[in-house]
Amino acid sequence: HRVLAKDGVALFLVPINALETFEDPTITDPNDRELAFGQNDHMRRYGPDFVDRLREAGFRVQVVQDSDVATAEEIFRMGLAGSGEIFLATKA
Repeated sequence: HRVLAKDGVALFLVPINALETFEDPTITDPNDRELAFGQNDHMRRYGPDFVDRLREAGFRVQVVQDSDVATAEEIFRMGLAGSGEIFLATKA
């Protein structure tokens, strides 16, 4: 939010794979991170409350599909196909 231009738009592509966002900064071992978060370079699993977290940070949030923000060619080129929900955020 701090670095987004006043009229800027941020697109967040985040896997929602938990019932509620889970994070634990004490998990630092790559193997333990892979077990806890699904990848050894991740630090949390996001849940449906991700939208609330963005709003708490001061964003207006709209949940869209890849086809709502890009053409079929752009979706293919950017690897968005099958990405699920995209969180489009602007400053509130």
